[in-house]
Amino acid sequence: MQNSQTTLVQGTAIPRIGEEDLNSLSQKGYVVIRDFIPNDLVHSLQNDVQDLRQKGKFRVARIGQDSTNTLNTEIRVAETCFIGPDKLGDCSSDSRSKLYNILDTLRSDLSGNSILDKREPSGELVTASPALDVKLSETLYAYYPEGGFYRRHRDAILGSASVLRKYSLLLYLNENWSPEDGGKLRLHMDSGGDELSAGEEPNYLDVEPRGGTLVLFRSEQLPHEVLDTKATRLAIVG
Repeated sequence: MQNSQTTLVQGTAIPRIGEEDLNSLSQKGYVVIRDFIPNDLVHSLQNDVQDLRQKGKFRVARIGQDSTNTLNTEIRVAETCFIGPDKLGDCSSDSRSKLYNILDTLRSDLSGNSILDKREPSGELVTASPALDVKLSETLYAYYPEGGFYRRHRDAILGSASVLRKYSLLLYLNENWSPEDGGKLRLHMDSGGDELSAGEEPNYLDVEPRGGTLVLFRSEQLPHEVLDTKATRLAIVG
């Protein structure tokens, strides 16, 4: 797990993903970066979540893609609120504006980056790193109550619009998180999809959802899940 770099952008400190982390994302398909955003921004974004929930902006989270989008509390128990520069115009927030600048910079750093090209061991190019279209980007707050979870699933599935999703992002807002709070992210490294393949041993990495931690992974590559929460769990999802 690495720490982010920081660059001044228009007079404001913007965290940037470093080359070492880009190499990790390229080679392993995921990267975990602790303290990607500072504690004061974690705190203000956490307050923003509480404010938006009080104003009724969150909705019960659903599962599935396109026409199959349904409510299923056996698979997911959470609430979500979509955010973005063109959303929540009646609930402006300086901390959200800072977040959008950070996410725009991160998108720019990932988009078409040659470090993320897929290559054969010989070095032959298989797939060039895709350009990331801001119009296709989607960001939301995810609120998991005590007893929340999200069972194993994939973010990009053949035959649905989700295949346009290239990278998945999680940025945690949980101040003073402890193991007793539960809600770790489990990244599955086995060959299965939404379920472990028959006869295969489990192989996974658990990530602590500590405030400020950024997780990036290739959407089509890693099934994942949110383990049962014992306390409120907050994240930005993109």
